[in-house]
Amino acid sequence: MGSTTFLDIISSTTMFGFLLLIVLRLNAGTNESNSGYYASYLLQSNMIALTTLLEDDLKHVGAGVYDQDGGIQHADWDSLRFREVFPGKTTASTVEWKFEASVPPGVQNTRIHYISRSVDGVKTMMNLGVSSFTIQYYRIDIHNTLITPLPIVWSVNNATGNIGPICVKIRLESPFRPPSQYLAAADTSAYQMVWREIRSVSRNNSVQFPNGF
Repeated sequence: MGSTTFLDIISSTTMFGFLLLIVLRLNAGTNESNSGYYASYLLQSNMIALTTLLEDDLKHVGAGVYDQDGGIQHADWDSLRFREVFPGKTTASTVEWKFEASVPPGVQNTRIHYISRSVDGVKTMMNLGVSSFTIQYYRIDIHNTLITPLPIVWSVNNATGNIGPICVKIRLESPFRPPSQYLAAADTSAYQMVWREIRSVSRNNSVQFPNGF
């Protein structure tokens, strides 16, 4: 009788252990799923906020600015400075977008950098998970021809050309360190997101082209 009771105890303990492992696995799977969902939701929200603001600015590049004053002032692969007259205003403002070198404190993913937007020298630093922000510039007079080298700087004495379409590519990543299986997987959409757009800007964006263009 004693041995039977002992075996029953062992069987019960073993069964409880298996059930506990199942519960722990289900709980871990749920937490991982929630983590992936939250990371994806955060990426989408940040991308919408960032690109909505950027697209609105790009639509007004050079608006209300005369050619001799220069719409685009400075164009580089990771920054763009231009002038525009905001709706309801009578004077031109200077707007600059820049991929900053500094990394926000406390993020696990050190590929993430600040991106900034300045209006008349007042800078707003945005921590939205941007790991890459690159801009390409195309000539307005020759279709699909990239302008190189960069940067391009406008000069009142030598405004010899116009920037045509501008291609902006942004990569956002989660500030959290993703599970190891996501790092090797083909589908990393829960932790990474890429946005790419080509925007044609107005013809009054006079800039200085290097000699030879």
